[in-house]
Amino acid sequence: MTRIKKPRGIRHDRDCHRCKVRGIKCDLNRPRCQSCLQGGEACQYPQRVVWVKDKKAKALNPSPEPRENSSQTSNVQIPTTEIVTKPASINLYGFIDLLGAFYQQITSSSRDIPEEGVQLISRTLSFARSRIEDAGNKESIQSHLIALTNLSQVIESAHPIALFGIATFAMFEVCCGSFGNWHCHLQGARSLLDLHCQHKGALDDLCGEISGLANVLAYLVWFDVTGALVRESSLIFDDWHRETLDAEFFDSVGCPADTFEFLVYLAKHRNHDGIHTLNLSSQAMAQILQLNAGDLSERNLAATVYRGAGAIMAFSRAGGLEDLDSSTSMYHSIVISSMVDRVCEAIAKIPATSRFYVHLATPAYLSGMQASTTKQCEIIRGYWRNCRSCEFPRYPDAEAQCEKRWRRSYRSGG
Repeated sequence: MTRIKKPRGIRHDRDCHRCKVRGIKCDLNRPRCQSCLQGGEACQYPQRVVWVKDKKAKALNPSPEPRENSSQTSNVQIPTTEIVTKPASINLYGFIDLLGAFYQQITSSSRDIPEEGVQLISRTLSFARSRIEDAGNKESIQSHLIALTNLSQVIESAHPIALFGIATFAMFEVCCGSFGNWHCHLQGARSLLDLHCQHKGALDDLCGEISGLANVLAYLVWFDVTGALVRESSLIFDDWHRETLDAEFFDSVGCPADTFEFLVYLAKHRNHDGIHTLNLSSQAMAQILQLNAGDLSERNLAATVYRGAGAIMAFSRAGGLEDLDSSTSMYHSIVISSMVDRVCEAIAKIPATSRFYVHLATPAYLSGMQASTTKQCEIIRGYWRNCRSCEFPRYPDAEAQCEKRWRRSYRSGG
């Protein structure tokens, strides 16, 4: 068997960003090099890449393509031996991997997918990649309009494949829109899903028919819970929809599964209906007792942020219940301040390059809303600024929302 040699004479400035920073040799594999793939990290190249595998993909891709014999594409290697069915980490790049894998599957199979559905995935993929490269360039704007038009056509036909397009726009709404206000696309996704699934069995059947759909729904129900906590509004999806979240998803975002269930409980009981101080306090203490101060691993620090934020929200909710006397309220305030310290310490210790970092936005926000010291506020400010300065800027107005709360608290002397 002839061994395929790697291309020679490739300039070092073609290495992906992570390999270049670490000073290691990049294998230039697309869409992610082996080093980034094994490390579960995002992979970003300094040059624009044409993501095309075959002639059928070229016909469906709205972006202008280079000539087949162009020397510019000779060093671009598209992996053909392995299809990634699940993203290594739940982030923008992982979501694009998911779309890319699904596109390869539907173009190479005999599955009964309407042509406009195939075009939707192709054009949504093109939009997502150009959007990450540069949101304001002409190609990105054009790809956005084309993808939206195609999505409208598929939604009119009520085909469930439209959920892939809706989830893509929801992803960018979460990253680039007003923090917490990403329910518009989620409500559209729920309405479309209701046409096909009224119970868990029907959802399982649909996910079995359309590979990758369960992963897409995992994003949507996650955004539903985290957004509802920020907005203090009703959940859009039901409990059986949230069963699409598995251990791999929780592992990728750094949130313990039991903490997520507690956050769902808090989202459901935002108006204090059917709960009392002892119940909230007991569940909050259950989260606090699982904190491990001696473990400085990124995974444990991320878990500390989530568990601490859940406890903070519970104690702040309990402080507003009528059955709480002034003495107990004072102790709750002390516990809240202590937990904000724990969360801020954990955030400060997690490297901004960690795969968990950008996923801590909601617990950072919930903790920041209860920040009461200069040090706490500075750490939360630093978190938002790091998110805005990363390779794809996120959460543009989250810091402003926290600052508004802090100014109001300062004026009231709280």
